[in-house]
Amino acid sequence: MDSRLGIRWNGEHHVITYRRPQGDAVNVYRVKAEDGGYRPPDARDLIALRGGDLSQEGMKTRLQKLSLYSERIREQAKKSAADNIRAMTLDNKNQLSKMAIQAANFSKGNATFRRIEQNRTGGRTWEEIKGADEART
Repeated sequence: MDSRLGIRWNGEHHVITYRRPQGDAVNVYRVKAEDGGYRPPDARDLIALRGGDLSQEGMKTRLQKLSLYSERIREQAKKSAADNIRAMTLDNKNQLSKMAIQAANFSKGNATFRRIEQNRTGGRTWEEIKGADEART
């Protein structure tokens, strides 16, 4: 591997760094477990670093990798934008009815707290009330 690679502890994880000709070393790779927690560095990290080493490949392969990466990033951005638009325009039945009422200028419309619902489970019918009144007289 490269002698410019190093490793340091950031308080939570081991971080593999790369020493540049000028300035401080930059972070290249963070060693973490599948659940995002701590784990010590091992062969998996060396394989990951070797997979990202572009100096071992030809220019054509490097350009293909970079273009695939850029395409994937663009697709993710496009999908994210489409999801955001769908989430912003996703309305349920109540929201759509309110928008239609506001568009037609029908004031507050059929608000739930303004509805008068008949209680059909109890009480008396008109015939029963009329019969009781006639019986009293």
